[in-house]
Amino acid sequence: MYDAEHSWRQTLLTALAVVAAPIVGLNALLAFNTMTTAEREIDGVAKSTLAVVEQRIDAAATQLILLGLKGIQSCGSTDIERMHASEVAARFIAEIAVTDASGQLVCSGFGTPRVVRAVSPEHGTTSPDVTLSAVAIGSELPERMLRLLWRYPDGGGLRVLIANEELFPHFLRSRMTSGFIAEIELMNGGVLSRKLTSAGLSGRDSAPMLAISGAVVSQRYPLKVEVSAPGSALLDANVMPFVYANVGGLAFALFVTLVAVLVGRRTGGPIREIADGIRKGEFVPYYQPVIDITSGKILGCEVLVRWVKRDGRVVPPGRFISLAEASGEIFPMTVALMERARDDMAEVYASRPALKLGFNLFAGHFENLTIVDDVRRIFEPSRIRLSQLMLEVTERQPLPDIPRARLVIAKLQALGARVALDDVGTGHGGLSYLLKLGVDVMKMDKMFVDAIGTDRYSVAIVDSMVKLAEDMNLDLIAEGVETIEQVEYLRGKGVRMAQGYVFAPPLPARSFKDLVEAMSPQSRNRAGRSPADLPAQKASA
Repeated sequence: MYDAEHSWRQTLLTALAVVAAPIVGLNALLAFNTMTTAEREIDGVAKSTLAVVEQRIDAAATQLILLGLKGIQSCGSTDIERMHASEVAARFIAEIAVTDASGQLVCSGFGTPRVVRAVSPEHGTTSPDVTLSAVAIGSELPERMLRLLWRYPDGGGLRVLIANEELFPHFLRSRMTSGFIAEIELMNGGVLSRKLTSAGLSGRDSAPMLAISGAVVSQRYPLKVEVSAPGSALLDANVMPFVYANVGGLAFALFVTLVAVLVGRRTGGPIREIADGIRKGEFVPYYQPVIDITSGKILGCEVLVRWVKRDGRVVPPGRFISLAEASGEIFPMTVALMERARDDMAEVYASRPALKLGFNLFAGHFENLTIVDDVRRIFEPSRIRLSQLMLEVTERQPLPDIPRARLVIAKLQALGARVALDDVGTGHGGLSYLLKLGVDVMKMDKMFVDAIGTDRYSVAIVDSMVKLAEDMNLDLIAEGVETIEQVEYLRGKGVRMAQGYVFAPPLPARSFKDLVEAMSPQSRNRAGRSPADLPAQKASA
């Protein structure tokens, strides 16, 4: 009887242990996963918030610089109209005002200028003519704002104010928490702005879960963003998974394991497929012509990648470029693209030394000198001259080390290649990249070209970019040109070079070579070209 009862109890305890073990283990796993995932998400929210803050400061600084370059020092009707246009272009700007040589306010783009007092020192920015500081309005519960100043040589200048609440994104969201406390802090200026996604977050937190916080410091401005999620908010957002864990037990653990296996396989799959495609030569160059819109001559092309599968399907770059950059496969892909383009275009370019061959590089290419060695190795022994190369760096990704990027660009220019700044005005660098990188060419993004004939404020930006390129002695290429109206407008503004579907889409090698033969017959090139037929050249930096 004892043995039977003992055996029954032992079996019951074993069964309970088998059932309880996955439940306890899953609860522990969920708790750990909740905390680690929430920490990653909070870090991500802090980074994305900082990106928005930097983008809005960049946009405000760009408008301030544009106004400063126009020499606005009074409030005549033309100046007021220009200030209104800048405030419309960057809607989060609270005020644009003119100051005199003594620092006194002269006027504002909208009525009487606000009276503010400084609450932090002035800090430098990515532009040598613009400073940044925190200011306050009022004495009781003062409202804080961010101030940007542009100063003329005579001491006068322009002031832009950005309201605190306009620095934050409109929404802060996460799967792992029901609310945030976000703060923007200015170095030597204290908390510039604070945002609560829920009023209840400001009280004392007594939840059993620990609070999670993340902070990120700007590399371009003297500020940082700190985001925290109290334990109560984490618990509110994650209570149901713990309920399911206790009810589901082992089934839930098996489900999570299965999902993790499937996700892991899927994550590795596309990267391996890209690597295999590079090895098999499936990534091929397509060539989009660059046209001289003043003479109708072809000046060269931009090389764009397409993934041509074995079954003939053509995959556009939007489907794989981001993953290739994130995984590092972009480096062998770029080398393969250059080698293929070299072989495709050797004969055509050897007999037409004025033609340019453009390649897109991403931020990672400018972290070391490997790309310089690759370009030399691929093109020095080839029939394509190094002086025929155009290497483009995009603004859409931040360059982590500007001095290092400048060195890489200088080395490429020393080889004889020209360097272009792509997507000007749409990304991280703003005008600072033009000032610091020493590029030879600006490329006007399609977003601005699309606005021609539709949006007078964006057209004003187009005109400003044309004037900026002229003042900085840079060549300007307009991208994404799709209508004759855009061609005529750009030509009327003195823009010489353009590319887009109004001329031709990206073409496979055979079609592009046929186009070159039709527009620039080889017999004519043997006879020589006049200097007017050649693109503008500048000395290497």
